[in-house]
Amino acid sequence: MSTAITSNIRKIIRVGERSIGITIPKEWLNVLGLGIGSNVEVSLGSGYVLIKPLTATQHRIIHSIKIKHEDPDVLSRLIVAGYLEGYDIIVVEEVRDIVRKAFYPIAMRLPGAIAMDGTTFKIKISVDEANTDLNEVISSMRSALNTMFDFLIDYFNTGDKSKLNEVIHFDDDLDRLHFLGIRAIKRTSFRDPPYSLDYAIVLKSLEHIGDSLDRVSNTLLNINLDAFQNSIECRNVFKDIFAKVSSYVSKSINAFTTTNVNLAMKVLLGREEMSREILNSIQKCINIHGVLAMAHEAINAVYEAAEIAEVATAKAIRAAGAAHTEITSERKGLQELSE
Repeated sequence: MSTAITSNIRKIIRVGERSIGITIPKEWLNVLGLGIGSNVEVSLGSGYVLIKPLTATQHRIIHSIKIKHEDPDVLSRLIVAGYLEGYDIIVVEEVRDIVRKAFYPIAMRLPGAIAMDGTTFKIKISVDEANTDLNEVISSMRSALNTMFDFLIDYFNTGDKSKLNEVIHFDDDLDRLHFLGIRAIKRTSFRDPPYSLDYAIVLKSLEHIGDSLDRVSNTLLNINLDAFQNSIECRNVFKDIFAKVSSYVSKSINAFTTTNVNLAMKVLLGREEMSREILNSIQKCINIHGVLAMAHEAINAVYEAAEIAEVATAKAIRAAGAAHTEITSERKGLQELSE
């Protein structure tokens, strides 16, 4: 079956008293596996109407790609890229030892990825992107982030470094959810491009916030920070910093999920003040190695959260615009009936 995009100009026609419709070329029915009486999903996007078959006889088109590289680290990145781009089968044309070194360290971060170790090493992706709820993905990422903040704050409160390993562990969960969400967007973005772009930005910002917490934890684990570890005052400073950053991030996600433009504005207007407050509060610890790096990551999380608030604002404006268009259309319809 050809996957090339076929277009055709058709006229809108009246069907009965209160409905309108369009016709499609008869030969398209065989291509789509449809017939008279088949169900289709009709979606309204920004400036377009999408009609999608809903039938058990409609076969999913399998997309595959072949990749090859002798460096396992580079090969790992190529596998991740193939996953994110929505390929169903990734054929890795390389010697088995290299492929295994590349794939197995990242396998748990790629939902639905299964190694098919036959004559040729294939990675099969079994994920139903069409039914992946991006709101559920964001909710799960938020839960993981909240847990990461809690463990990091627990470390600053107690000095227990095992809490830092927990932060790093949860960052892997966050990456897995991010990969799943981005893959779903790549495969379904044609339905509503503005909606998909919003969610892609939010998913990426949430992942970046998790990366910042991961880097803070690794800094505390891998660099000799005895001076910081033994300074209850400095630990309290950072406990307060990350508690406030956690609250700021939570507000930005709330603004997006509830399309609350007032909360989004509050987050955006508080960004610079939050950044200044972080820099001012670390002055008493400024001479301790690693403090500036951790402050940088806290500010980075603030700016990523503000990016989510920016998207929440755009989402609210688009919703208001859609409502205005609907009201205008209804008034026009009433005017036509009166005429």
